[in-house]
Amino acid sequence: MTLPKMKGVIAAALLALALAQPLWAEESWQATFDETCSKSNQAMTMSVQELRDLLAKCDALQKVIETQEESVRKVYLKRLSLCRNLYAYMLEYKQSNQAK
Repeated sequence: MTLPKMKGVIAAALLALALAQPLWAEESWQATFDETCSKSNQAMTMSVQELRDLLAKCDALQKVIETQEESVRKVYLKRLSLCRNLYAYMLEYKQSNQAK
């Protein structure tokens, strides 16, 4: 292989890696989102600490989602808000019952 061809192959490989990196990052936050919000049907049985951990995950996810493209951002922020509000309500409920 000649040197100019080799440079072209290397440049193409670097470009492919650079383009693939955002896809991996996107899949990562979406997997975390799915994992976090999929637990909403178990919120009543969770401990106070588990609910706090989920709220922290929701807050971290919100920062990542806010950097996404507009339509993705709108949809996922709304869905995340619903999950977070449920977890926050359950945490408040459990803490008020512990105080009694």
